[in-house]
Order: sequence, then C-alpha cells, then structure tokens
Amino acid sequence: MNRRRAHGLTLIELMVALAVFAILGLLSYRALSQMSMHETRVSDELERWRVLGRAMQRVESDLLQSNAPESLPNTGATPAMQLIRLPGIDNELQMLVADGSRQRVMRVAYRFEEGRFEWLRWPARIADGEPEIDTLIDDVRRVRWRFVFQGRRLDSWPPDNTRTDLLPQAVELELELAHVGTVTRLIALR
Repeated sequence: MNRRRAHGLTLIELMVALAVFAILGLLSYRALSQMSMHETRVSDELERWRVLGRAMQRVESDLLQSNAPESLPNTGATPAMQLIRLPGIDNELQMLVADGSRQRVMRVAYRFEEGRFEWLRWPARIADGEPEIDTLIDDVRRVRWRFVFQGRRLDSWPPDNTRTDLLPQAVELELELAHVGTVTRLIALR
C-alpha cells in the first residue's frame, strides 16, 4: 500500500517554528532596548558637555571683556575684579565688563552656591540691589579661581587692596563636576 504523504506542517514542526520566531523576536527586542538605552546615555552625556561648553564660553567672554577703568587712589571704589568669599557661598568672582556696545560698563559675577555655578548681572558698575541670576551648571562639587599676575599664581584677587584698577594677566577656573570630574580652563586676559 502506498500512502501519500500529506502536505503541510505537523504540530511539532509548527511549535519549533514558533519557538524560533519567539527567540528571534526576543533577541530583536533586547537589541533595540539596548540601543535605546545607549542613545539616551549618549544624549545625556552630550547635553552635559554642551552645558559645560556654554558656561565656559560665557565665563571666557566676560573675562575677555573685563574692564579696569582708572581710579583715583584711596577713593574706596570697588575693584574692577575681586574674589569675594562669603559665609554660605564658597566664592564669588565679581568683575566690571563692557557691554556689547562698549559704551557702558556693568558688573557681573560668577558664584558657586549649593552645587550650582551661577551667572549674576547688575545693570551698573556697583553690585547694588538684586541681580539677574542664571544657573549655568548644576551638580558642581567645587569651584576654584586662580589668578596669574607678574608670573605668580594667586588664590585671591586683587593682590593689593589699594589699587582698584588692576586686572590679572590670566584667570584660571577649575570646576569639579559630579559626572565629569575636574575641568580646568586658563583664560589669558592680555
């Protein structure tokens, strides 16, 4: 007797095919999931570096526009640039800068407070009243300013409190960031 074989799949063949498709689907899902997680991490890291780059560019721009108008000795004028150490605020670097038109001088500051690196602006030469404040970077652990003057690195500015018209030759900014580590930038002023 000749039996003809029926065309089609047996139940076992169908189950094996379904198992193969399920495994392929699971592997594809895991691969897409991993790619999505990596893309999120990379975009978060890029955003951190963009924020840091914008902050450094802001600091450099203000330092390059720093202005030291001549002052008369012993007039009690506020220094053109000064590092202020206040209780509760690790430090604040204030400086006079020429605005974009260079016809007006205004006071700006960079302050490290409660894990934030902030940019402060007053519309006049003196830091009077409430400034406009923008947070440049969050998650900052430490900020350190150094000043290069006459071949020496100084941890405070101005070096001589009787002269208010001094500017350093360069300013070094060191930021210790939570997710990046320590970033140092040296900006030559002259």
